[in-house]
Amino acid sequence: MEHNVDFGAEAQANHALAVLRALDLDCQPTVGERFAPGVFLSMDPESDTQASLTSTPGELLTLEMTTGHPGRWLSLNIELGECDLSQRDVMGFMCKTRANETITFRACLRSGQDEGFQDAFFGKRVISYGAASTHADLIKLAERDDIPAQAPWRELVLFFPPDLRQVTLTDLSLFGV
Repeated sequence: MEHNVDFGAEAQANHALAVLRALDLDCQPTVGERFAPGVFLSMDPESDTQASLTSTPGELLTLEMTTGHPGRWLSLNIELGECDLSQRDVMGFMCKTRANETITFRACLRSGQDEGFQDAFFGKRVISYGAASTHADLIKLAERDDIPAQAPWRELVLFFPPDLRQVTLTDLSLFGV
């Protein structure tokens, strides 16, 4: 899966997810390390959290975390590049998850700015539990003043509980209309 012929605003992220979906991976990623093109974990450096990640062809990833001192945040970040939203009315995502213990987590669209970034959270929490569950959420861009139409870079950020033990992302996709 080396070619990307999709030209939509969310093409970079969906291509990165397609590459990850095709990988056979077993690693212990460090903070900021791209274990697939444009996909990385972010963790509070004040925590002692350690990550173990597996990915098998057809399934995105399973994260298993160990921590004695959880940090303030733990996130999975997917880079979207510049992701021009000027021709979009809606930006959304769908994911299929499961977890050994029931957890909830939030997703946001992060837009780079001259000085840092701005997070725009989706309205609903993702709920994961012992069985596969599907979640969909969207942002009506015209109703938000916290998402610039143009940004030098963007990310979809999944904010997991800092004391997360395990979660499987079977599938994840972004869409825009």
